[in-house]
Amino acid sequence: MAIINQEKNCIANEDSNCSECDLKEYLVCRFEKSFSNKFLFGNTAYRVVALVILYLAGVLVNQFWLMPLYLGGIILVFFILEPRLLCSHCPFYEKKGKVLKCWALRGMPKLWNYHPGPISRIEKIVMLSLGTFIDLFPIVGIVWGILAFVINPHDNFLIGILLISLTIIFITLMVYFSKVLLGYACLRCPNFSCAMNKVPSNIIFAFLKKNPVMKKAWKEAGRMASYKT
Repeated sequence: MAIINQEKNCIANEDSNCSECDLKEYLVCRFEKSFSNKFLFGNTAYRVVALVILYLAGVLVNQFWLMPLYLGGIILVFFILEPRLLCSHCPFYEKKGKVLKCWALRGMPKLWNYHPGPISRIEKIVMLSLGTFIDLFPIVGIVWGILAFVINPHDNFLIGILLISLTIIFITLMVYFSKVLLGYACLRCPNFSCAMNKVPSNIIFAFLKKNPVMKKAWKEAGRMASYKT
């Protein structure tokens, strides 16, 4: 339970002796390329299929703003807003370099400063709203496009069939992506104040005890009392 570094958290500290850490089985503390690739594949495939679905739906309902809106949302959220609202509170964000080096948004530009304290209530609400849009907006296109196809199947018949086929792929990717997140990542992610984080409170408390700068920031935010059991 030794403290590795008084200034930099143990994930960001390249000299950390992770092999002897008693938390290594409970947290994804080091960059794991194999797991990161699984997440990257799931996330990228999910977004690409969603973009194609929204384009096809736009053709069926004669509304071509669906895909550009979603593409703009992807760029805004993943490259600018999520790194600030969510990632800047994660210990991985303190690692040196100009891009993120974690299992999730690997390669995203680090435009913001690291914040060792927990996510604020407002940040969490905004992030949940953005996440809901990014993850579920394609369903709007699916429902709208399939309804238009059912009402008038003779126009753009092939596009309608393709939309239905891609919807099956999309749902499959949604299940896969949910298993990667909720079945593994969210149970071990060190970004503890994320709304989806499922790390047990005793593990969170043990990690914060190892990292005094984070612990102080969490204490000042009034969050330490919740993680003592």
